[in-house]
Amino acid sequence: MFTRADKILIVALIVVSALSYPAIRHFFSGGTFVSIEVSGEERRVVRLGLDKEITVPGKIGDSVIRFDEKGVRFVDSPCVDKNCIEAGRIKKEGEVLRCEANDVTVRIIGANGKSAKGRGIDFITR
Repeated sequence: MFTRADKILIVALIVVSALSYPAIRHFFSGGTFVSIEVSGEERRVVRLGLDKEITVPGKIGDSVIRFDEKGVRFVDSPCVDKNCIEAGRIKKEGEVLRCEANDVTVRIIGANGKSAKGRGIDFITR
């Protein structure tokens, strides 16, 4: 049924899979801190997982950002369409929420203060 080479290959794949699990968990784990930016300028860095709300003054008014054990999200903002609130919660390093009208950006960053493992901007839309 299986040759000796097949059995060796199967065992090798299982071992490699088991050994790579910690590395995969590291790269896809949640971030440690949240950076809050207004007009491109970082205003605050908050530890992720705290149970609190922060009011951030933006370009057209105050945005309210909620932190909890599940992540971070906008709960109120003065924008008309409320897309930032409808975007929901983020919790992994590199994820970003943005209230475009109020120019407030919420970004999950790692313990080293780097966002998305050093990969800059993916794309810009208009």
